[in-house]
Amino acid sequence: MRERTESGRARSTSVIRGALAVAAAVLVAAAVLGAPSAAMAGLQHEFEVFANCPANNPDVSVCVYSHVTGGEFVLGKKKVAITEPVVLQGGEDAGTVVPATNGETLSKTALTVPGGLLGVEGLGGEVTATAELAGTVKLNVVNLAFGHGTAVSLPLKVKLDNPLLGPGCFVGSEREPIAVELTTGTTSPPAPNEPITGAPGHISLIADDRIEEVSGSSLVGNSFAVGGANGCGGLLFLLVDPAVDLSAGVPAAAGHNTAILDGSLEEANAGEVKHQLTLPEVGRCVVAESTGEGKRKVFKGAYEDKACTEESSGEGKYEWLAGPGTDRHFTSNGGKTTLEGVTGAKVTCSGTSTAGEYTGAKTATATVTLTGCTHSGSKEPCQSAKATSGEIVTNELSGKLGFISDEVTSAATDVSIGLDLSGQPSLLSAECGGEKEALVLSGSVIGAIGKLDKMSPSFSVKYKAKAGVQAPEAFEESPQDTLDATLGFGSEQAGLTSSLKLKNEEPLEIKAEFG
Repeated sequence: MRERTESGRARSTSVIRGALAVAAAVLVAAAVLGAPSAAMAGLQHEFEVFANCPANNPDVSVCVYSHVTGGEFVLGKKKVAITEPVVLQGGEDAGTVVPATNGETLSKTALTVPGGLLGVEGLGGEVTATAELAGTVKLNVVNLAFGHGTAVSLPLKVKLDNPLLGPGCFVGSEREPIAVELTTGTTSPPAPNEPITGAPGHISLIADDRIEEVSGSSLVGNSFAVGGANGCGGLLFLLVDPAVDLSAGVPAAAGHNTAILDGSLEEANAGEVKHQLTLPEVGRCVVAESTGEGKRKVFKGAYEDKACTEESSGEGKYEWLAGPGTDRHFTSNGGKTTLEGVTGAKVTCSGTSTAGEYTGAKTATATVTLTGCTHSGSKEPCQSAKATSGEIVTNELSGKLGFISDEVTSAATDVSIGLDLSGQPSLLSAECGGEKEALVLSGSVIGAIGKLDKMSPSFSVKYKAKAGVQAPEAFEESPQDTLDATLGFGSEQAGLTSSLKLKNEEPLEIKAEFG
């Protein structure tokens, strides 16, 4: 349990709203918006909406994620209601949107055009319209915040799809984009359009005050022009393009087109996003390099504290090195380990030893040797193949770090990290007694780790279960992560109880929190 601090929590409202406006504007102009993120209790899960933010780009200051729940887009004669989810995501750099790392800055969501393109011979039936970016999005933070002038300028093209339109039918292009200008204030369109008014929305802080959310926002624009269709009908474009123009009512001069977007947005500091999405991880917090400036030693590290959880403003004494160093191995020697099924069948081992290595910042491999193992029913020993009586050697196990909990309360952040062990095709297989009853353990099991956010020569890992039910049964907001055991009478849910103390070759840290 870590007490909350105010350092790094508060964000600049103008920067936040500016970055969020970019997201909203793009979605508005696209007229294909939506996709709210799921409510998530864990701190890291709340940051996962920014998974495709280019946070490693040093020019990106803010990460944005936006979704819209209503609105409309009108091009010429065609009015499309916003009924399907479309996500805008990416980063913000000095008034421009930096593309998302997965290449989907604006998701390509097809919306049905009401009435299709009736009147175009052979093109009855459904026609869909998909908005795509046709250039770089620009934003004006001051105009956004004060509800006057252009908040966002968005270049757009719209792809029309129908079996007979071909793959390259667009309204607008990179060369001649639909230049939508959006505002949270009131528009001043040419006739016949009349002024419409947007809304900046309501700002709130979530995720331990690290993410700012704007709800109830509305960005509007109805002063932009729309060009004609191009590339429709493949080789027949000279015939089909004019027919599409006639049906859709394009080209359409300014005063005949409208974009309205109602929805919400989320934004976070790019540095915060970068750190939160890497947790938890094994690594080393070391003293940073330094230089002498007169009589003063100037450190070049990124962190203030020896746990590397508080970022420095420029002259941090410590540096974080993710992952193990050259000394990757660990061992453990422990006592009793118990495997119990929900029916009460049980195997108890008097000794436990482990040998393994860290294979990355979140992963490890290990082999566990259990000694003095007996079946509770027959009281006879159990052993794996080629092992001595009472000895069970597991298959090579794969270990993975994850959050058991990282929930935020009003006073603290409750953080618990687990090590999840699994094996293929099973964790272990053995036989018990003269009847050679099969013992097979499959699935995976999570144990809680001690000594978080502190360099240490060892880590404790405790696996807990009661009456065959593991605690915990899953990482936070993740699928069930439990064991199944065959103890001579078919497969059943099982739990593992054991305590391990992993002794590292060199001091390491399991980093669980940032800021």
